[in-house]
Amino acid sequence: MTTYIAARDLAGLPFGTHQFIVVVITERENFPLPRLNRKTISPKYLGPGKIGYVIGAQNRGNLQVEFFEKNDYLATKEFFDKSLVSWYKSDFDTEMIEVVFSEKNEAGALRKLYDLVDNYNINQSYDAINYPKAGLGYNSNSWAQTALELASGIKPSNLKGLDISHEKRIPKTFFEPICPVKPRPKINQ
Repeated sequence: MTTYIAARDLAGLPFGTHQFIVVVITERENFPLPRLNRKTISPKYLGPGKIGYVIGAQNRGNLQVEFFEKNDYLATKEFFDKSLVSWYKSDFDTEMIEVVFSEKNEAGALRKLYDLVDNYNINQSYDAINYPKAGLGYNSNSWAQTALELASGIKPSNLKGLDISHEKRIPKTFFEPICPVKPRPKINQ
């Protein structure tokens, strides 16, 4: 298993980058399976000889987590399969950097990451984080960085391009299994 912090060009905009998480599974045995809304997510094809997961927070009026969002998924496939990229067609210029977990058990760290993602999603159903105007505030870059840090991931925060708010961290309470609405901090108000 290899986990990456990834960045791609924003879809439809001439500037800015969006960060997300990619998990590549190299062995079919003993890897944890992620859940979203308590439903198990199956891995998908990422490129030649690679299967895994693509996880990112998206602007859906609020900061919503999605597995295999269309543009994140395409950017991942372009990264792993260069035949999908050509000089005459626009692409996402995807960058991926491997995440190292300080926890020695990589499967345990990955399980923690998946639990954080599921917890965040459940908490959002009760008290969503509004997506900030023009991305200035807690955004997808903040989300990916926070989720990986809470799972003990060691990685760079600033990837190529203009990745606004990559240095901001969403309060940990949004990723905990029980996150009461009060006194939860209100962000991006």
